[in-house]
Parts: sequence; C-alpha cells; structure tokens
Amino acid sequence: MSGLIAVPLLLLALLIVVTAYSLVVIILTPYVLYALSAGYLAGLVLALVETARMYGGLLDPPRVRSPRDQFTAVRRRGSLSYHRDFAWSHYAVWQAGYDLWAVVERCHRHVTRSWISTWRSLPRLPRYHKRFLDSSPDGVGPDGSTRTRTWTVLLTWPVLALPAAGLVGLTVGVVTSIAVLSVVVVVVVVPTWVLGAAATAGLRAADRRWRASWHTETCCPYCYYLVDLPVFACPTEHPSTAPSGSDRHRALRPGAQGLWRRRCGCGTSMPVRQASAGARLTALCPKCDTALATGTGRATEIRVALFGAPDAGKSTLVDAMVAALVARFPPERCAIVRRRDGRGGPEAVGVTLQAHRAPQRVQVFDAPGPALVDRETCATYGYLDGTRNFVFVLDPLSLPALREQLAGLPPHLVPVVRVARHDLVDSYEAVVIGMRHRGVDTSRCRLAIVVSKGDLLGLLPVGAPLRAGSTDVRRFLVEHGLDSLLTSAGRDFGEVRYFLHGQTGPPSPDPLMWLLRGERALRPEVTNALR
Repeated sequence: MSGLIAVPLLLLALLIVVTAYSLVVIILTPYVLYALSAGYLAGLVLALVETARMYGGLLDPPRVRSPRDQFTAVRRRGSLSYHRDFAWSHYAVWQAGYDLWAVVERCHRHVTRSWISTWRSLPRLPRYHKRFLDSSPDGVGPDGSTRTRTWTVLLTWPVLALPAAGLVGLTVGVVTSIAVLSVVVVVVVVPTWVLGAAATAGLRAADRRWRASWHTETCCPYCYYLVDLPVFACPTEHPSTAPSGSDRHRALRPGAQGLWRRRCGCGTSMPVRQASAGARLTALCPKCDTALATGTGRATEIRVALFGAPDAGKSTLVDAMVAALVARFPPERCAIVRRRDGRGGPEAVGVTLQAHRAPQRVQVFDAPGPALVDRETCATYGYLDGTRNFVFVLDPLSLPALREQLAGLPPHLVPVVRVARHDLVDSYEAVVIGMRHRGVDTSRCRLAIVVSKGDLLGLLPVGAPLRAGSTDVRRFLVEHGLDSLLTSAGRDFGEVRYFLHGQTGPPSPDPLMWLLRGERALRPEVTNALR
C-alpha cells in the first residue's frame, strides 16, 4: 500500500518541480534577452577599446615587425633571394596584420578569462550521482575532489541562463567587432598593396631604363663581377648589438621598404634610387664586398678590354691611351685609379671624368698575356662578357719574315725589346671564341686592332712607308698573311678599325678615342672634349 502512495507523491513532486522551473523560465526569459543584449554591447565596447588602445599606441610594449625580425627571418627552402634588408617596411606590408592579430589575441584573452572566471565562481555540490552509481562510498572524482559543479548547473540552470546569455552576447559582440575591423583593414590594405605594387613596378622599370641608357652598371676591379645592383653601406655606424651584416643594403631600390626613401633599422633615412644613392653612399661589390669607385650606381661606365699575345705591348699601349685621354681634360676634372687584385690578374685602370650631372668613368682592363691565351683562365674574367669595346694588340715582329728582317739590322740601331712568340691567330681565338661559346653577342661589340711597336717597324724596309691610316694598316696585315684573321674579326665584331701605335713622327689616331666617340651614353661635354 505504501508503494502505491509513493508513486503519486513522486509524480506530484516532479510536477511541482517542472511547474516551478517553467515559471522561473517564463519570468527570466525577458531578462535573458536583456543580458544577451547587454553582453553584445559590452563585447562591442571591449573590442572598440582594445582597437583604440592598439592603434593609439597605448599598449606597452607594442607588438611590431621590426627590421631585426625581417633581417633574421629564415628564408624559404629553395629560395635564392637575399634576406630582406635591415630596414623598416611599409605599414601595410607586415604591421597592419600584426596589429589586427594583436587586437584578436587581446579580445580572445578577455572573453576566455570571462568564461573561465564565471565557471569557477559556481559553487560545487557533493557528487551524489557517483555515490549512487558507484560502490565507492566517498564518490571521489578523477581530479581527487568529492564535489562537482554538475549538480549546480542541473539544479540552477534557469538562473544560470542570465550570466550565460551575457557571456554569449559578449562573445558575439567581440566577434562582430573583429569581423568589421578585419573588413576595414582588408579594404584599406589590399588597395595599398595593389597601388604599391604598381608604383614599385613603374619606378623600378624607370630606374632600370635610366641605368641601361646611361650604362651605370660597373665591373668590380677585383673579382671582375659585373655589378648591376650594388650593395650600399649605411652611412651610420651600427651598434655591436645589431645583427651581423645589417649595415649592408643589398636591394636598395623602390619596394616594400620604401618607394622614394627607406629608413634603415638604425634610423638613418636613405634614398632608394640608384642615381641618388650613388651620390651619397658607399657602393660595394655584392660578390666580394669590395668598395667600388665613388659614384657607382649613377656614373656612366665605359669598359675597354685589351687582349693579345704575351709581350705584344699591351701595357705600353694602355699607358699611352690613358695619357692621351687625360690630356684632354683639366686636372681637377680627371682622376686616375689603378687597381690590381694581387693575384697576378688583370690591372684595371679607371679614369673618372667629372661631368656636370654625373661622373663618366672609363675602365681599361689589361690582363697578362699568358692568362689571355689560356681559355680556362679567360673564362674567369667576367669583364670580358660585359664589355662592348675591345682592343686586340698585334705584335708585327712576331711574324717570322719581319723578325728575320729585324735580326738583320745593325745591333746599334735596334733597341732591346721583347718580341711576342705566341701564335697570333690563337691569341685572338682564345678570347673571342670563348666569349661566343659563353653566349656573348660579339656582333654588338667594336674592335680596334692595334699594330704595336711601330717605331721598330719603321726601321724595316716594309714598315718605312706604312702610314697610320686604318686602310693602310689593314693592307699591311693582309700582305703579311693575316687575311684570314682579319676576315674572322670582321665576321665576329660589328665594327673593326685598324691602328698603328708607337710610330715616330706625327701622332697616330688613338684607338681609345675612336671607341669612346662611338658611345652614346657619354655626356655632351665629354664627347665634345674627345673630338
């Protein structure tokens, strides 16, 4: 009988509980909506405050993408490009994303902390369900505690709906604000990227066109690397705490680190155009880190390469050509620099002519004869592949017939002189065929064939009537069996002219002057002086 009474009582109690919970839910439903709205507004305000703190510079320390981060970043596998230079990038490149992510992180931290603190503030009740289901009398949980918040949530969930609604509204408000902020950042940054990329492409194309028209690329006199984009050193000394090599700017050109000027990581403002940087900064070779001539990057450079057999008279010809060039300019507008790499390689004689707008530099490369007749050694001389003006020095006394005539002269009339013994054709082909094999278009180059030792040649019967004109010199070489060599030279090069050097009497035409007069990159004031 007692069991029959217990069932209705249990159902009545359950009905009362359900009715009470329903009334509480009905009463609290409007307040849940109010809590949800209040939480939503709080989320909007929280995200707005964090955004204002971030973009207002009120965070300490701020999170920035510093030049050190960019300079020391690991390159992608297989990437052959340089690391980014030690300089500040444009805001839209990196920092805009960093600031947006910082706002997201701080808002996420606040929302997560609110959820966790609310959960931890709930009281713990005994683990009645564990005591009922398990044989263990104490009902110890996995964490060793005898109380749990599960019964708290099950018994008071209508009341807990209020803080839960507030937290949900807070989360939704923060997500909404971050979504709006992300859209704003994308709308601002993407057009900036597009316009910046277009401006970068245009400025680089204009700068490349300017450098190509004025022949500003230079050849390192030590490693003979043809430098199109020099490395520029920062004019300010970097502290010892700065990364190694941070004072070298390897890509000083319009780009993400500045369209007109760039700010080095040390704070120094630097121009990004080659013409401006070459006038103010020290240029270095990107291959051997050797200091290049002053004005590199803006100075017009004309390279002239001499080649020929050993003892053909190349060094004497270089001295005579440089002296004739310097004599046409005042001393204050002309400077000569001789450089040799110390390994027995070519000597680079640089003549810098100060023009009104930019320096004009003439570099004459004189390589040792034994190295020029070795094709493997010639391949290491990079200046040969980047030169359009060549001088082939030919010793006429190396011809057997003329050598016999010279030996028949009285000893007191013939000075002691070293005669080239190497084959003339081989000394020509060792350089030219190697260049053509490396893909150099020699048809766009000009060649001056110089017959050296004209003073000794004038002592011989065949050389006495020889004049310095190009036609006469060519006829003289053809008569002595060099017609095949001259035919090859005319086929290999776009323009060939012949000169006689060392002749006593009226000065002979200078091959260097002829080569320079054909260069359009020289300034008018320089070309006028060469006439």
